[in-house]
Amino acid sequence: MTIQESVLRYGDSPWQRVDLYVPAEGPARSAAVIFHGGFWRHDRIARDLEPLAVALVRRGCATAVVEYRPAWDGGLWPAAAEDARTALGRLDAGGAPWQDATIVGHSAGAHLALSAVAGQGAGRRVVLLAPVVELAYAAAAEVGGKAVGHFLAGHLAAGGTAEEATPRPSQADLASLTVFEAACDQAVPAELTEHQLSGWRERGLVTDHHVVPDARHMHLVNPERDGCAPVLTLLAGAPVSAEGSVS
Repeated sequence: MTIQESVLRYGDSPWQRVDLYVPAEGPARSAAVIFHGGFWRHDRIARDLEPLAVALVRRGCATAVVEYRPAWDGGLWPAAAEDARTALGRLDAGGAPWQDATIVGHSAGAHLALSAVAGQGAGRRVVLLAPVVELAYAAAAEVGGKAVGHFLAGHLAAGGTAEEATPRPSQADLASLTVFEAACDQAVPAELTEHQLSGWRERGLVTDHHVVPDARHMHLVNPERDGCAPVLTLLAGAPVSAEGSVS
């Protein structure tokens, strides 16, 4: 399959762009908008997810990978979250296939994915991969080392709290919420995942939870790893029946 690539700019910073990958022939069967991780400081960048995007397009899924300002170059809270909302808004304004795309966030990118949809009431399908969203818990557990404190430095210095910087989507914001957990995740502890799942369910969000056996943190977004297979399957529009899935 021939893949057409382009770039959508949504701000003045070189970081404020979306990398677009779509089938060159015919319409896509599905679409995904992905926010990469890297603990807001760009340990990872959007281009790192190009293999995932290519694998998805080959399965008929048009893919947009959002780049955003890192914490060290204008992206301290709330700027990166504002980038996420702006980028998604620009994609939606472009029409098909993006306005009906599944919103995906990996690691700290899950925080930005939920920040982009929270309060919009748009009923989006959301898929979170090894998510780092609950910032107070993540900071206390030193997930990503001092990354949360760095990301929130100005906000906390002004008297803000990590709770205020944690997105709280409502039932109206989400058509579905699916969480993939890597069973051998070396970056995101299972305790954080369980804490987040419990909180979302307490707030009435119906959440599907899939534990991917033998997978490590980056395996969920690496199409050359078995741990990525259920993610590719879901985003390409098929039901997931991965071993270890729980409701």
